[in-house]
Amino acid sequence: MRRTTFIAVLAVTLPIGLLPVAAGAEEGTHSENLTHVKNLGYEARNGGTPNFGTDIEFAALGGRDYALAGSYRNGLQIVDITEPEQAHIAAIYDCGVTQGDVQVFNRSDHPGRTFITFTSDTFGDGTSTCYREAEALGFDVKKDNGSGKNGTFIADITDPLNPVTVSFVEVAKGSHNQTVHPSGLFLYNSNSDLITTAGSQAIEVYDISDFTAPQLATSLALPLRPGLGTESHDITFNTVGDRAYSAALSQTVIIDTTDPAKPSIVSSFVDPAINVEHQSDPFTLTDAGGNERDFLIVEDEYAGAAGGPHCPSGGVHIYEITGDLEQNPRKVGYWNIGDAGLTPEPTGRCTAHVFDVHEKEAIMTIAFYNGGVRVVDISGLAGYSLGSTPIASEAGMREIAFYKFGDSDTWAAKTPHIQGNGDFYLYGNDISRGLDIFKFDAGNKGGKKPRKSRDEGTWMTASEAAVSLPRLDIAAGYKPFCLLPE
Repeated sequence: MRRTTFIAVLAVTLPIGLLPVAAGAEEGTHSENLTHVKNLGYEARNGGTPNFGTDIEFAALGGRDYALAGSYRNGLQIVDITEPEQAHIAAIYDCGVTQGDVQVFNRSDHPGRTFITFTSDTFGDGTSTCYREAEALGFDVKKDNGSGKNGTFIADITDPLNPVTVSFVEVAKGSHNQTVHPSGLFLYNSNSDLITTAGSQAIEVYDISDFTAPQLATSLALPLRPGLGTESHDITFNTVGDRAYSAALSQTVIIDTTDPAKPSIVSSFVDPAINVEHQSDPFTLTDAGGNERDFLIVEDEYAGAAGGPHCPSGGVHIYEITGDLEQNPRKVGYWNIGDAGLTPEPTGRCTAHVFDVHEKEAIMTIAFYNGGVRVVDISGLAGYSLGSTPIASEAGMREIAFYKFGDSDTWAAKTPHIQGNGDFYLYGNDISRGLDIFKFDAGNKGGKKPRKSRDEGTWMTASEAAVSLPRLDIAAGYKPFCLLPE
């Protein structure tokens, strides 16, 4: 996974018929400025259940816009979103895997081509198309029992209606999440062995410069930490590719990737208020004095979303990493949604999950499983200095829009583009619902402005968070939800 980039190339494509039947707009609980446009369900494939959406990314191909929505077992849904209110599933990259983490990338040595990666961490249907295509290329993709091996598939989606497998990176421990370096030449793997493997905890780095023969370039050993584990759960590169940020369950690791084949650790830190680190993304804001400030948002996927039927549970923690602070990040604060109550089901989950930051607009979009989707104004963070000293009275982060249904179980919430007037379409990839499309109205077109969220959520400074947030233990034998194939 990496910071969302809307990648555009030219190709010739033709429309094809709809696949699953799409539902129109529905009415859930929401702020006035976020409306539901459409729902698209995913048909069950490879022995799976319908829908089960996971991560989502975007690409512009052949003059049309596409959402690339991952899933458990049901493959990569290639959704034409050129006209969001008429969105439809244009094609499916049939790949019966869990977990279906997706990333889009380009390569300078393959001009005009667009590629995706798609991960298998615990299950692979060896009979699905991606396995058969990889096997035809000469890759050993089958286990002794006939099921598919784990790792990461690479596919060419330049023609989005006809995606084709071009490589397979076998990873014995599986690919829970993976991130391709901005050069497109190296793949950093976050394996699915999420509980600490003492003595062998590491980030596997693969050289994928030759799609026909990917090779393990190195393994970056991670510091052994107490708690839930040390293995990397997710990695994000900065735009230029000289830094990577790993959310490694019980720690955050900042990595120097100036030479992506030879990464080294800049710093590693533990925040005892975080239960399960899932995602850590960098971003830059400019303060009132014109100074650029670098921040890192670390998301707490409480109990790995294994349950905890109260809302909310895990939130997001923010650190400043400007200049030398990356050696010893300073906590700025903490934010969570303001909902209070039980989840719809006893086994429900209402914790922060996959988010995306748009620096220019100072907007974060984020999924909260049963808590639906949220739009958050993060501009106030620029008013906080040296960890916890506010130089502005406003909250560092505040919710400005939300939408949730009675059956929401949203894995990821992202938008590829925010218009100049602040409006955008938001895409929520959902476990129980498939793809939900929403429209955010920033209220800058004149006339009566739609009301924002009445509850801006809970903001705490670093000092407030230190005394208010619990340090929770996890019961013996627990397994994170995101490890379970069903």
